[in-house]
Amino acid sequence: MKITKIELENFSNLVTGLIEQSDNIESLCYALNRLPLEELEKVKTYFSGSATRVVAIRQREIIIGSFLSGMLIFLFSTYQSNLIVFFFWALFSVTCVLEFLRLLLARKPIHKHISLAFNRTKYDRIITITDIILNKRYEDELKNTLEKFAPSEDIKPLKDSL
Repeated sequence: MKITKIELENFSNLVTGLIEQSDNIESLCYALNRLPLEELEKVKTYFSGSATRVVAIRQREIIIGSFLSGMLIFLFSTYQSNLIVFFFWALFSVTCVLEFLRLLLARKPIHKHISLAFNRTKYDRIITITDIILNKRYEDELKNTLEKFAPSEDIKPLKDSL
């Protein structure tokens, strides 16, 4: 499916505007209420799939770190007499301590995923409000459809003749 450049520019302007308005809930609700149903679905789909959760990144770091440290402890205990293994173990230990100190002494967020987590809160707010608006519109459309197919009062209900 090809999308024209104009549509992409319009959608990127829409997304940029929604991100800028995400701190003010009232203006965000107003902006989302003005969008047609198709645009709301596009916005929800876009924000639902963008960025990653910090929990997944942290969990991955913990698993990788646990594996590497366990492997290093095993190698160190197996090859204690080998000078090269002792050197790598000492280097790894010093690196871990320096990384810990760097994180403690940092004045501002270092990792990029912290800024992603901050942006993710904005995205989650947009998704939540969009979901509420979409549910309301779907409910209204369902009511309208049911009203179209509801039997009119002029027709008498048929009784079973059996």
